[in-house]
Amino acid sequence: MRSAFPAGQMASRLLLLLLLLLISLTFADKTPCKICRDLTKSFKEHFDKTVGHNFGGGNTAWEEKSLGTYSHSETRLVEILEKTAKACDYKCSSLLEDQEEQLEDWFFNRQDKTDLFEELCVDTLKRCCLPNRWGAECEECPGGVENPCSGHGTCHGEGERSSSSKHHGTCTCNKGYTGTVCDECKNKYIKVEDTCEECSSVCEGQCIAPGPTGCTTCAKGYEMLPETGCTDINECEREGCGDPLEDCVNSDGSYECVCKAGYERLAGKCQLE
Repeated sequence: MRSAFPAGQMASRLLLLLLLLLISLTFADKTPCKICRDLTKSFKEHFDKTVGHNFGGGNTAWEEKSLGTYSHSETRLVEILEKTAKACDYKCSSLLEDQEEQLEDWFFNRQDKTDLFEELCVDTLKRCCLPNRWGAECEECPGGVENPCSGHGTCHGEGERSSSSKHHGTCTCNKGYTGTVCDECKNKYIKVEDTCEECSSVCEGQCIAPGPTGCTTCAKGYEMLPETGCTDINECEREGCGDPLEDCVNSDGSYECVCKAGYERLAGKCQLE
C-alpha cells in the first residue's frame, strides 16, 4: 500500500515529531524549583547588566531630576522584563507572567534589601529551599547545613521542595567515601586525617597506609621488602622463560615470553618464520 504522503513530506513530519519529543523530554525533568531558579537567575542577570545605565537622552542630570533615578525607573524594569522573557523557555515565561507583579514589587521596593531568589522561590512560592536543605519542610541535609555530607559528597535533591525520588535527602558520596554522611572510607581506601586515600594498586585487599609500604598483603607478582614495601618481582631474573628461542620481558606484576627476532610462535613454540 502506498503512503498518502510524498517521501519528502513524510520525512518532514517525522523530523517535526522527533523535535517535539526532544523538546518535551528537555523540559519534562524541570522541577518547579528549577523553573523558578531559572527565572530569578535570568531576571537578576539582566538587572545586574543595567546597573549604572541611564535613560540614554544625553542629559542625565535633567533626566533624573524630571523622571527620577533610572535605577528604580519603569523604563529599566520594562527592559529587564523584556530581556528576561526572551531568555526564558515556555515554563519560565509562564511563571514570569504569573509573577510579574511580585517582580515589580521587589524591583521598586526591595531590590537593595532582599535576595530575589530567596524572596520569590523560597519564601513566597515555596518551590525551593535554602542551600543544603531539602524536602517539603526544608530539612537539613545529612551532616547539617554548614558541612553537608561531611564535605565529601552531595546532598541528593538539595534545594528542592518536591521529593520526587526516594534518594532525596541522602548523600551521594565522592569516590572513596561511604556512610550516611560520607565520613567513612570504602574498602581499599585508608583515612589520612580527614581524607580517604586509595590503597596502592600493588596491595592485595586493604592497607594500613597509602603507598606500597602501607600494604598488608601484596598483589600477585609483587613481594614485600622491608624498605620499599610491595615491590615488583622480576620473574625474568629469577625464572626466565626456559626456551633459548624466547626473550623474557618483565612488566609490573607480571612478565611475558616472546619469540626472538626471526621467529614466530606456532603451536605454542617459537619456530623460524
